[in-house]
Amino acid sequence: ADSNDVVINEVLFNPKPDGTDYVEFYNRSNKIINLKDLFIANKNSTGIISNLKQLSVTNRAFFPGEYLVLSEDDQLVKRQYTAKNLSVFINITSMPSFPDDKGNVVLVNFTGAVVDELAYDEDWHFALITNTEGISLERIDPNAKTQNKDNWHSAAKDVGYGTPSYQNSQFRIDLQVKGDITTSPEVFSPDNDGMDDFLTITYRFPEIGYTMNITVFDAGGRAVKSLQRNAICSQTGSFRW
Repeated sequence: ADSNDVVINEVLFNPKPDGTDYVEFYNRSNKIINLKDLFIANKNSTGIISNLKQLSVTNRAFFPGEYLVLSEDDQLVKRQYTAKNLSVFINITSMPSFPDDKGNVVLVNFTGAVVDELAYDEDWHFALITNTEGISLERIDPNAKTQNKDNWHSAAKDVGYGTPSYQNSQFRIDLQVKGDITTSPEVFSPDNDGMDDFLTITYRFPEIGYTMNITVFDAGGRAVKSLQRNAICSQTGSFRW
């Protein structure tokens, strides 16, 4: 496995009190990779890769497009989360330590080269979640950079806050708009005093052909107003709320 052939796809680093950590990998390459040649690790306080654990002591094929879930107790993970592919779980006697607040997950090959690496932080979870125990952090786009907090999100509630062994609940591939969308002012006050009564949403796209949907949510994540639905956009323009 070369760099980014296999990527870190999901991490549960703050399990429930009766749970266990797990790490999910995804083979995004077109290679069949031998798991015997891969090792999971973390980093010590000086930034050195340490606590290497071999993924498999016997030859085992890891196929393109396949998921792999590592933990110390796969039966416990399967009881606490929906597992749609029971054959992709591997138990490791002693996983590297993944602290609840921040830490590192590293995947290296048999030569010691880093295949993928993630320095996670509990602050990467959705800001409105007050207790992240038992909630996994999911990768959004397997083709985007690993070390980008915007490429990670808390697993959805309707899947039980974790998706070990199958496609992430937050999965999407490169849906970022190719252009700029800005809001002004950042804080507005609709009190009809003539100052900052309106929010202006301005867009600039590299070409015509975009449509726009704008929805307002409250602090609880509930949709409260639809400003635009399938609005046809020019290259530049704005909407006002």
